[in-house]
Amino acid sequence: MKPHGMIFLALFALVASGAGAQNGKKVYADYHGVRYTRAHDGKLGRWEMHGDTRRSATGRERLCYNADFQDSTGRHDIAAVAYPAVGMQSNLDPDYIEYQILAAKTAGIDGFLIEWGFMEHENDVLLRAMQTVAARYGFEIGVNWCDGWLYYDWITRLHPEISTREAKTEHYARCYQYLVDRVLTGPAAPTVHGRPLFYLFGPGATPAEYASAAAKVRLPEGMPRPAVLRRWAEWGKLDPSGRYEPVRWSDEIGQWKALGMIPTPWLPARVREMDAAHPHWDHYAEPDDAIRFLEPFRDSVWRSADPTYTLKAGFVTPGMDNSGCAGWGGQHYYLIPRDGGRTYERMWEYTLASRDSLDLVFIASWSDYTEGHEIEPTLENGDRELRTTLRYAAQFKEIAADTTGLTLPGRLFGMRKRSAWLAAARRKTAAADALLDEAAAAVARGDYGGASETLAGADEALAALERTLKIRTLDIPSGELRLSSEARHGVWSADPELKVYLPEAATRELIAARTHRGYVEFEYFDEEPTDEYVYIYSRTERQPKELFATVAKFKTCGTGAWRRVRVELAPENVLYATTPGFTLLFKGKLRLRDVRVHYTLVR
Repeated sequence: MKPHGMIFLALFALVASGAGAQNGKKVYADYHGVRYTRAHDGKLGRWEMHGDTRRSATGRERLCYNADFQDSTGRHDIAAVAYPAVGMQSNLDPDYIEYQILAAKTAGIDGFLIEWGFMEHENDVLLRAMQTVAARYGFEIGVNWCDGWLYYDWITRLHPEISTREAKTEHYARCYQYLVDRVLTGPAAPTVHGRPLFYLFGPGATPAEYASAAAKVRLPEGMPRPAVLRRWAEWGKLDPSGRYEPVRWSDEIGQWKALGMIPTPWLPARVREMDAAHPHWDHYAEPDDAIRFLEPFRDSVWRSADPTYTLKAGFVTPGMDNSGCAGWGGQHYYLIPRDGGRTYERMWEYTLASRDSLDLVFIASWSDYTEGHEIEPTLENGDRELRTTLRYAAQFKEIAADTTGLTLPGRLFGMRKRSAWLAAARRKTAAADALLDEAAAAVARGDYGGASETLAGADEALAALERTLKIRTLDIPSGELRLSSEARHGVWSADPELKVYLPEAATRELIAARTHRGYVEFEYFDEEPTDEYVYIYSRTERQPKELFATVAKFKTCGTGAWRRVRVELAPENVLYATTPGFTLLFKGKLRLRDVRVHYTLVR
């Protein structure tokens, strides 16, 4: 083998071994999914949200997030209070997975624990997609086992025979075995001091049911029994003086401890009722409450000499604002203020005061935009939380904090998307892609200077290709479109349907273009909402057609006003043909006007 090959293998082994955690301590982040895009998946997942919240005391009556809608800046109407710095992306897009993993690594995070319920659930698809990319970059992928999902009727929809609690507990054992065989072993397995681990969120199996299922699991020879971090998040109350008092212990957590589990925090309690300073949330926590919430863990677990606590996990979160979901059907709005980033800093400082006793720190979360406790970079908060994570993770692991890598994953991701655009325009991007692959590997091994230099070379290569593009815009106003019904005073009805036909000349231009970007723009009257969706469909050749033919799905929000929106026309999905037939079809109880179509064509 050539010398440079030996060096490469040595560097890969160093990355894959998690050598960045030099004292063996680790940092993991909860990962919430699944979020999709029409272009990548034909659906939206958790980016969209609709619901009735009239039971909330805040007067906020509904959730109405139509993520297919864009404003004039291209920002989607997502179910969140903060917007991703790289825009609305699909959790299954390998480029986006790469960006998130490398961004986490540069911040000192060793792995994601994906919220997961059972085999064949959509989060299991996410888990496997993450594992594939993580294995390339020395990153770890585990699970935050939300086993309540298994005891809901969700599993019965997939497997009608798994309908009783007994049958679900039997399947619990099969899911546990799957985790052992597919997640807790292998190159991306989460391990601390050589021991695999997962977080058990609940609220599914009882202690007795868990013990019954776990007894049926067979571990590979030589594999230590997994460490289980059991969620303990009892709420506590305010004392007569208004000071938050946490729950110090409970019989239930004692039962889980008896099974060898390690009590581990989740989001701090929010017990303060809505007041004049917090009119938009039913309950909230003050930053001091979040710190006091951790006291029982410090006193009963972190600094305990109990030998059953084989791994001890600290906990941090940046704050919370669940305006994107209002309690997932609970019609309840909660807030833990970020306090300009200070809440996150204080939780790290409190946790690290016990760092000599801790083996890992668990972050909630990397990506739960819907509950508003994400640390992934956003337009509102920038990369503030990543910088905080790196600063304290470095202290925890006793390593240097190198901030020069934090911006590199975003640069890489942007260039990946530029390259994909060029490839669609039939430009040869192999040389640039090779540089991007080289830069990604350099980021993963911590060679930030080399990665930056390589990205600069890739940028030049992509810019040279972009200069060869011949771009023109194609704007089709309402007057040049043909619609299938007559307007009344300039307003069309989509009930039962409204077909939109492009001019033949425009269609021919679209077909002749090597690639394009496009969107349909229109105004609609925002009626009082109903349970029914309005749909926009296109013709498509992409399979399954019933999925990818959907251009948009939305509900009215009840503002009683005309709203102007844009909806992307993903070139991967929309079929343009000169044969007779509509290009777009609106269907549902909707009044709309001034329909326009806009394209950027590339030759």
